[in-house]
Order: sequence, then C-alpha cells, then structure tokens
Amino acid sequence: MNSQQKELFRLALLRVFAANKTRFGLGLEAVCHFVAIFGFASPDREVAADAIDYLARKQLLEEVPNPVTPENRLWRITGPGIAFLDERG
Repeated sequence: MNSQQKELFRLALLRVFAANKTRFGLGLEAVCHFVAIFGFASPDREVAADAIDYLARKQLLEEVPNPVTPENRLWRITGPGIAFLDERG
C-alpha cells in the first residue's frame, strides 16, 4: 500500500468505527468486513491490525476491554477521532 492508499484505508477504518454507536467496540474481523463498504474488500488482517494500532497510538481509537475473550481485541473511536472525521467532512 502506498501512502495515499494507507491514508484512505485509515480514514475508512475510522468511518467504520464511527458508525458503531454503541459503547462496545468492534473486533478485527468485523472491521475487515465493514471496510469493504469503502472499497477495501478483503483487506489483509495484519495490515488492518497495524492500521488500527497506529490510529490507537494517535488516540483516534481506543481499545475496549474484552473480559470474556481478552485475546479478541476490540476498539472504538474516541472523541478526538470523531472530531478528526468531522473536520474532514
């Protein structure tokens, strides 16, 4: 993925998380499924996980505790993540 594709993919991920209006997060499989709406059909799971971790380090996403199965990580969008998307239209 070149830098422009990475940016578009990260924005698509943020939009997927923004569409989840619950307090519960989304897991990697769900995100990879829903990101197809934005033209990224069947993304590589490792690429998606790296992009999610990047967005979390930038505090645009946050990890949500999963007490039932901790190895199945979950994330949700943060206030700054929503504001970032709002600025971009």
